[in-house]
Amino acid sequence: MMDFEGKVALVTGASRQIGSALALTLGQRGGSVIVNYFSGKERAERVAAQVEATGGRALIHGADIRDRGAVREMVEQTINNFGGLDILINNARQLHPKKSFLDLDWEEDMCSQLEVHLGGAFHCCQEVIPHMINRGGGAIVNMLSTAFRNASPLLHAYGPAKAALRNFTMNLAAEFGPQGIRVNSITPGTTRSPEYPSRNRSEAEMEERRMDIPLRRIATPEDVAETAIFLCSDAARHITGADLPVNGGSKITL
Repeated sequence: MMDFEGKVALVTGASRQIGSALALTLGQRGGSVIVNYFSGKERAERVAAQVEATGGRALIHGADIRDRGAVREMVEQTINNFGGLDILINNARQLHPKKSFLDLDWEEDMCSQLEVHLGGAFHCCQEVIPHMINRGGGAIVNMLSTAFRNASPLLHAYGPAKAALRNFTMNLAAEFGPQGIRVNSITPGTTRSPEYPSRNRSEAEMEERRMDIPLRRIATPEDVAETAIFLCSDAARHITGADLPVNGGSKITL
């Protein structure tokens, strides 16, 4: 299926895990993809080569999404090379501290999470949305985490940053729907890939997590990518402001 032929997508944090699966899936379906990375240039080059091997077009671009000027340069390069921008997936993330509240530092721990997850998406959206308006519409997907839905004594920095990104998603959907821009989010559950099979968890811990999932399977990056692709496709043309959990049914709530 080549339903993204002629579409141009920017994926932040696309050099590994979910980000690389997003880029590859878009390429497999005919899209042109900007593979953004922060430090993993060689990984990004491998992802771009795989995208092109599937028949898509790819361009790598190293940029710190916390830097508005770097984001502007990345978007300008995208427009110069591909002529426009139709899809933005804000996937870049930063490792988060696991500390009790009294051990947290506002600048080092809290602000650093907000700068990447909310600030990075803010910069990318402000630079990209005018180009989407010029194209007559577009699709934005923001990647969240189950941490924003659930209480945790050790995720004081990460959870609030993702919660802010969720509210940001809804506000953008409300404002830019009339311009044909759909804005949704995805909340992945536990996800494992060959590159990072356990994220420092033991096999016993991973098995315990698997048994807590009604579908009895831990997600792969491809599971998450396929959901994002759906939200960016014409099949989701009347969906905006939504959040789709990709977690096999764990933590089912109203």
